[in-house]
Amino acid sequence: MSTFEKVISVTFSVIVLIISITLILTLGGVLPPDFGSNMMENIVDGSFWSKIFFILAFVLMLLALREIAFGRKIDNDGKEGIILENESGKLIISKESLENLISGVGKEVVGAESITSRTFIDSEKNVTVNVNIVVSRDIVIKDISTELQKKVKLALKQTADLDVKYVNIRIKNISNKKSKKANLENTEANKSND
Repeated sequence: MSTFEKVISVTFSVIVLIISITLILTLGGVLPPDFGSNMMENIVDGSFWSKIFFILAFVLMLLALREIAFGRKIDNDGKEGIILENESGKLIISKESLENLISGVGKEVVGAESITSRTFIDSEKNVTVNVNIVVSRDIVIKDISTELQKKVKLALKQTADLDVKYVNIRIKNISNKKSKKANLENTEANKSND
């Protein structure tokens, strides 16, 4: 918001506040019912000040109509995703898309039972990913975390050309299930024993 817009916003707020207080005091019986009309008679008496008030009121009316008709432009500065720009235009990749990609990568990691993620993008376009996973009981947590961090960084670099600053892993729970890899190894071991 520019300084001019801030001044206009404050001016409108002060005018609405004054009108509201006057109305409340009049309806509450503190000010006489003809207070507003007496004040208007004094303003519109044809003096220099009445002309100033007329011009001010006209300008404020035009600014109010401009605000009502055109409103404020909503600018997505990366709050809902990441904005990539080149000479041809802009590309906005939503956070939801990034999180779906991370979820897909997480499902490929052996021992990750379920995965959720949140993506944060700061003002310098640094990407931080927070991942919550449920892991199988027979997995080394440090190994799965390292593998997931590498795969998430690689996937975001390859797919969206984003350099991820941090991939923070939080082990949400440890499942009672064995990982698919351990199940396959047990199956193969049982077949060879037969």
